[in-house]
Amino acid sequence: MAFIQATAAFGLRARDLLSADNAPAARALPERHLLVETLRQAAPLLGLKPTVLATLEAMLSCLAPKRNHHMVFASNLTLSSRRNGVSDRTLRRHAAVLQEAGLLQRKDSANGKRFTRYDPDARQALHFGFDLSPLFDRLAEITALALRARQMSEQIAYLKSKIRAQLRVLLQADPTDARGLELLRRLRGKLTVEALSDLSQALPQAVHEAAEDRPEPPAPTQAPTQALSASDGQNVRHHQKSKKEITEEETTARENTGAEEALTLAELVTACPEAASFSLRRIESFADVVSHAQRLAPMIGIDQATYGQAVRSIGAVPSALTVWAMVQCHTQIRNIGAYFRAITSGARRQDFDAVRLVRRLGRRVAA
Repeated sequence: MAFIQATAAFGLRARDLLSADNAPAARALPERHLLVETLRQAAPLLGLKPTVLATLEAMLSCLAPKRNHHMVFASNLTLSSRRNGVSDRTLRRHAAVLQEAGLLQRKDSANGKRFTRYDPDARQALHFGFDLSPLFDRLAEITALALRARQMSEQIAYLKSKIRAQLRVLLQADPTDARGLELLRRLRGKLTVEALSDLSQALPQAVHEAAEDRPEPPAPTQAPTQALSASDGQNVRHHQKSKKEITEEETTARENTGAEEALTLAELVTACPEAASFSLRRIESFADVVSHAQRLAPMIGIDQATYGQAVRSIGAVPSALTVWAMVQCHTQIRNIGAYFRAITSGARRQDFDAVRLVRRLGRRVAA
């Protein structure tokens, strides 16, 4: 596998990033598009509308990759052009909403301009503009909110489907039932998990809920008995293969074990610091690697079906390593979902090695 050389490799970036008050940052920052996607998922719990998020994304686009602060010095004209021509009044209103949400802090100069002044003797700087340090300080909290919002969304979708199934049984008995028709109309609006749970409890529990979503293994079928020949001219013998067949589960287990033995956690975290920066807790085992990759996959455009097919094709750990690697070099891939499908379960699967890809990224980071 070959990747196009990036404009600024991660190893060339400043490792000791500084915030606006010249205090060292705790860790390297994630890429902008990953941060924006996380904010978009956490927006319902943060109380942010899509238009406000678009303004925040425009501000983030004004931050240089190499910097020792998180200040936005862009003028309203620049921000307006990156927001497709919104008015100054809209920008001020969005900045006030972000400040109220605790993601932005205004540091105004005497004349209201946004600029910086540096004192070479004291080695200090004055920054005036939009300070996004509160946003970067709350990355772990925002990531947790994004996961919580996603779980709530899935739970709401599940409860709505369950209620519709319950109402179907109710309306089959009486299609003119006013209560059932009213509940169907209510499902079109925005309802909380608690409200949906109360509605479901009040309806007849006629829907079967399975404990697991895994299909039951098929019942063993008995092979038809073959009548043995009684003729002396024929020898009917029992044929048995001496070579043991390797099942798909055993193949996946061997691939997973091989990936763990060939690559250490330290090598993975060093080679893929972008993916590690999104983890809410320390990566201590390959089980943590797999669970973290399952959360990262939808953020970079890999849907659940594609990821599940990759796990069945190359194994859980190699699929997780591939996701970690793609988070690290996502700017060099045009369509991450299609590329992930091609190398894990498509035509390029036979020549793909996730461990070799991670180690190649590790050498690039160390260079």
